[in-house]
Amino acid sequence: MKAKTLRHLIIGLLLATGIFHLAVALIGGGDGRALALTVFGFLYIGLSFYVRADVRDGSKNRSRNAVMATVAACTAGLGLGGASYAQDGGPLALPIIFLVDIIIIAAGVWWLMKTTKKA
Repeated sequence: MKAKTLRHLIIGLLLATGIFHLAVALIGGGDGRALALTVFGFLYIGLSFYVRADVRDGSKNRSRNAVMATVAACTAGLGLGGASYAQDGGPLALPIIFLVDIIIIAAGVWWLMKTTKKA
C-alpha cells in the first residue's frame, strides 16, 4: 500500500471513529463513559483534520508529526478505554472502537516505516 493511501485510510478511520465515539456517547451506550467518549471523539476528529492539513510540518516526510500524534492518541485511547472496559464491561460498541484504534495504530506505524525509507 502506498504511503498516500495509508494516510487517507488514517484520515478516514479517524473521522469515522470520532463520529462513532460521539454517537455512542450521545446514545447513552457509554454507561458513565460519555465524557471520555466525547473528548476522544472530538480529539480523533481534530486529528483527522491535522493529518490531512499537516503536510508541511518541516519534516522531510510530511505529516510525520501528525501521524505520530495520532498513533500516540490512539494508543492512549486504547489503553484507557481497554482498561475501563476490562474492569467494568460495557456496550458492544467499545470493542468495535478498540478494533478501529488498532487498525489506525497499525496503519500509522506502517506509514511511518514507509516514509522513513525515503528520508
